[in-house]
Amino acid sequence: MIRTVACSVLLLVASAPAPGATPRAPQSYPSEDALRRYAQARLLEERGATDEALGEYSRQVLADPRSVSGLVRLSELAARLGRASTSLDFARRALAVDSTSARAWWLLGSAEFNLGRAHEALASLARAVAADSTQADYVRTYARVAEQLDRFDLSAPAYRRAVELDWDDGESWFQLAAAEARRGRFEEARHALNEALAHNPIRPGVFFLQGWVAEGLGRGDEAIGHYREHLDLHDDDLVTRRRLVHLLARAGRWDEALAEARAVLRRAPEDAEAIEEAAELAFRAGRPDEAERLVARLDALAPADLPALARRVELLARNGRHEEGARRARAWTAEHPGDYRGPLLAGRALAIGGDVEGALSEALRARSLAPDSLAPRLLHGRILQNAKRWAEAASVWEEIAGRWPDLIPVRLDLAACRVELKDSAGAERAVRDILSRAPDHPTALNFLGYLLADENRNLDEAEDLIQRAVAKDPDNGAFVDSMGWLHYRRGRLAEARRELERAVELTDGDPIVREHLGDVYRDLGLRDLAREQYRKALEADSTAAGARRKLDGLR
Repeated sequence: MIRTVACSVLLLVASAPAPGATPRAPQSYPSEDALRRYAQARLLEERGATDEALGEYSRQVLADPRSVSGLVRLSELAARLGRASTSLDFARRALAVDSTSARAWWLLGSAEFNLGRAHEALASLARAVAADSTQADYVRTYARVAEQLDRFDLSAPAYRRAVELDWDDGESWFQLAAAEARRGRFEEARHALNEALAHNPIRPGVFFLQGWVAEGLGRGDEAIGHYREHLDLHDDDLVTRRRLVHLLARAGRWDEALAEARAVLRRAPEDAEAIEEAAELAFRAGRPDEAERLVARLDALAPADLPALARRVELLARNGRHEEGARRARAWTAEHPGDYRGPLLAGRALAIGGDVEGALSEALRARSLAPDSLAPRLLHGRILQNAKRWAEAASVWEEIAGRWPDLIPVRLDLAACRVELKDSAGAERAVRDILSRAPDHPTALNFLGYLLADENRNLDEAEDLIQRAVAKDPDNGAFVDSMGWLHYRRGRLAEARRELERAVELTDGDPIVREHLGDVYRDLGLRDLAREQYRKALEADSTAAGARRKLDGLR
């Protein structure tokens, strides 16, 4: 949506003036004829007689085959006439004479791009920018090609250089904002977008980009407003409308989200994903009749497809109809006796609905139908772990880890169960086993680092482990929480506060993170702030005994 169709690089080349064209001094020409023809060609070019100028440059180069200025002008005129192959040939000939010619590298890269050789073009344009980074045209062309290749790590710095060279280049400001947004650098994108708006407040696509940046900064209401402004102008933009649906749903604005989902369906009536999303929202908005009609539409689209059936079953289960979901799964099983996937699906539906015993029965049935299959075992273990039956779940994970030793997520689940069973040594063994197989696995690094920090031991090792995890995923809220907790354990309250405040934002207020932040505020003497965090932790998880005890202690 944001990445507008790039202007033809040929047109950019054709319209760009030569940066201080430097034909050789008269005495350097091998003949007066070559000099005369070059001068005549420039005159014809200025008069707009492109074909005649091309002929004169050609004759000049025949008289002086090593004339870089003549070869460069031929390359530029060929580009202006849309002859990319010819432009490429003359640029190469110019570089054969002078490999440092920035303009020849630029022309070569532009021709390569227009011939569909984008990766080669990027390398050539990088040479042009390296040879002369003061020419905005070179930098902009490099940025556009990098953007087409989704190399936003390259296009963003290039666009930033372009606006340094030409602060009034509103389009480069806009493209810089888009590139920074694609890199997840939304604060930088916001600044660039403000500059773009100052130069061109009615630029097409600006409302969408404003919405995207606001969404990235966590300003949901602002993003919703901008997306709606965009859709007022582009009613058929389903990508943006779907983003709007998701934002409204995230805010719990079910009726509004459903209205937008209906608008998507009007334009994509056979889109299974859109129908499923509308059905979900209809359930949430308290419109079960509409939701059931939408589920019936899904049934009609793919009645015999098992993955599609699985999505419908889970949709029903998420919305209080797990028995209906399980019934559908069992109906499929009746038509496919002996296939473990039917009981597996019924078990998932019942587990989502909170029927632990029913879900376990289906999982065990799936295991009996496929005794050597992994999937039924995974469901069995997950049901037990979600039900907080830690010892039984750990037993299943141990069995799986023994048969499939390289399944790292299973070993992490095993470690988590052992933590709940107060078997710290067993949890540590499980995670160290992972790190012996995958030394840089970020979740395992964080798990062990947090375990050590939480138990206030081996803090040097814990800090190293957590730092390595954060380096791999700096915006992972769980990792940032671990770093904040490590700082707290080491008495670095200011650093702990900074990291944990950020972790609360990154985790959308996870109750454990809030409790950690409350502990920091309490130890800093900020009792009101501490109470607020403990209260919010309890609002999110009423079973958080630690937060309740600490809140009571501050009253």
